[in-house]
Amino acid sequence: MSSKVLLSIDGGGIRGIIPLCALIELERQTGKSARESISFVAGTSTGAIIAAGLARGIPAEQMLDLYQTLGPKIFRKDVLGWIFSLGSFKYRSRPLYDLLAERVGHCALNQLEIDLLITAKRVSDGRPFYFVRDNEVNDQVTGQLDLVDCVTASAAAPTYFEPWEVPGVGPCVDGGVGIAGNPVYQMCVEAFYYTPPGAYTPAECIVVSLGTGVYDARFSPNNLVAWANWVVGELLMSPAEQQTELVLRHFETAGAYRINPSLPRDIGLDGINDIAELIQIGRQAAAQINWADILAGRPNPTRVLSASALRRRRWR
Repeated sequence: MSSKVLLSIDGGGIRGIIPLCALIELERQTGKSARESISFVAGTSTGAIIAAGLARGIPAEQMLDLYQTLGPKIFRKDVLGWIFSLGSFKYRSRPLYDLLAERVGHCALNQLEIDLLITAKRVSDGRPFYFVRDNEVNDQVTGQLDLVDCVTASAAAPTYFEPWEVPGVGPCVDGGVGIAGNPVYQMCVEAFYYTPPGAYTPAECIVVSLGTGVYDARFSPNNLVAWANWVVGELLMSPAEQQTELVLRHFETAGAYRINPSLPRDIGLDGINDIAELIQIGRQAAAQINWADILAGRPNPTRVLSASALRRRRWR
């Protein structure tokens, strides 16, 4: 029996270019669309945008083209909005919604051909929302939602974008606020516990987690604004590596792979002037990926150690 592939994509703004390059390489190596290789895809923020495109069958190369035009169109500062919101956000969410509606298209989650999970957080009570297709095992409350609304809400990173109103849910922001900046664990819980019995079994699944690049040499905040930016950044990005380890602690029989290349410097979520550099970084990292090994669950430098191996390593 061939393994089912579960793919998770981190948040990270314009740095979504990096996992897109990995998906372009996947399509090149397999000779088919990424959707044909994957059974379940999850995304947060920029990862939600990519996951939506993938679920709709849009080639990764076309999604990269979208990012090259998306950046300058959506990261346009709204000075009046910033003033009247008392500095709550820099960019309007509507241009992102309109662009997604044009390029990805409206459809209910239930109309998608593969399983999808998109994360968001409701502003009124801080409740996390996981937008998925309806099935007989889950609560059947999000499958009729419009894909574009769900993605726009997931991409509304606090202080960057204004919250997005999801009909029937309320104003929502980036699902990465808290622990789902890397939604790989939430995806696995959904797949293994909230789909019909036998749909996904850990021992028969390959879990792939794509990051948007990591820069370890962070600056030391020295004023109120710097500290605010640091806190937002940590809320959105810090849990990323922990989530893949959690997958193996709870679902040790699954084969898990984590791909998250190092960045030469700190590139912001709205770093549209860094698009060319991000493409170069992404392509260099993607060229090192052996997708045949990953899809077959074979040993690979990107494979995450099992939970028992992690315990042994930590206690040496």
